[in-house]
Amino acid sequence: MGSFNGGVQQGNPGYSAPGSADGQFFHMLDQLIDDNVAQIARLHEQALSTTGDVSHRQIAADRDQLVAQTSGLITNVKHSLDVLAQTANDPNIPKSQCAAQASRQQAEAKKFSELLQRYRQMEYQYSQRNRERLERQYRIARPDATDAEISEAIESNQAGQVFAQSVMQSNRLGAARHVLRDAEERQEDIEKIERTVGELADMFNEVSQMVRQQQELIDSVEAGVEDAHVNVESGHKEVKQAIIYRIKARKKIWIFILLLIIIIVIIIIIVYFTVIKK
Repeated sequence: MGSFNGGVQQGNPGYSAPGSADGQFFHMLDQLIDDNVAQIARLHEQALSTTGDVSHRQIAADRDQLVAQTSGLITNVKHSLDVLAQTANDPNIPKSQCAAQASRQQAEAKKFSELLQRYRQMEYQYSQRNRERLERQYRIARPDATDAEISEAIESNQAGQVFAQSVMQSNRLGAARHVLRDAEERQEDIEKIERTVGELADMFNEVSQMVRQQQELIDSVEAGVEDAHVNVESGHKEVKQAIIYRIKARKKIWIFILLLIIIIVIIIIIVYFTVIKK
């Protein structure tokens, strides 16, 4: 069972995360994961319906290999989202470009989280079906067991011991041993699926946190752009007002010059008629 924190080399090595983390890359990986999840569901179904020990072991091996490969693909997508998030938070690029990168990363992260949620729901569904089958087998071995006892036995991995005791007490050893092996296999399947569900839940929470962080970045950049727009508008108004004041000031200067000229002309006329002409 692959872990989602095992690095980008896990899974299909042909799909290593590129630094650009472009949309085509995300689409390709999402599609691969979606296809794998559908195939894992089919293998879960086959494992539930098979009755042969050899058949179940082969199906379980194929399923576990596919789950490990899918874990590697999921790690690749998460790594690429981290790369894109780092680009969106780069202080050396313009804020508008940061917002575009953050919006793009958020959109890819949302699609990825929806894919993780579908995968987790599918795994949980088959975990419950395996648990129900194991409970039925447990009741056959211990008809007087209560629901609480059955649940505790499954949770504590003690169901196998009960079936082992049943085998020792049974007159039909062949059939009893078959039931024991089947119960042990179901118990192992439940443990594997629950580990996968737990890992998916952790990854889903990380991606959801990533979506929230990018939304905060987008909101911050948009607020900055809005403030800049307001400042530009305010600046335009101040420039217009300054132009109006300048025009009015020029008018006043010309009026003052005209009045000065008129006064000078009047003085010249008075001097002419009162002094020079006499």
